[in-house]
Amino acid sequence: MKPFTRYALLQILGWALVLLVVLLLLRWDWINTTAAVVVIVLWLAKDVLLYPLYLPALAAESAVSPGVEAMVGRVGNCRTEVNGRGMIEVQGERWLARSADGTRIAPGLRVQVVGHDGMVLKVRVAEQATAAKA
Repeated sequence: MKPFTRYALLQILGWALVLLVVLLLLRWDWINTTAAVVVIVLWLAKDVLLYPLYLPALAAESAVSPGVEAMVGRVGNCRTEVNGRGMIEVQGERWLARSADGTRIAPGLRVQVVGHDGMVLKVRVAEQATAAKA
């Protein structure tokens, strides 16, 4: 979903609440029509002005696919030795990993996720993983 669409959807509840309050205030004659229009325009202007501040967070969140399934096929770095089990980093997230073929993987090597066993990622050294596909 595009960041602007996500931002607009997040604002719907606020818009509905402001509209409800303004309509109630109009019905009870606590404000006039001009004041109601000013409140609604200012509320919308607030959302327009704040959008650029929220954009980096909305764009970053849409770039990340959550879950272990989304990690399959991605490339990351081996943080600790993977000999049985070890720690890797993929897209800024640290995951427990094990070697897919049982070989030892040294820290610092680039690895590709080829599967998972529960929440433990199965990895191969990135060059081996691309050669196996060819």
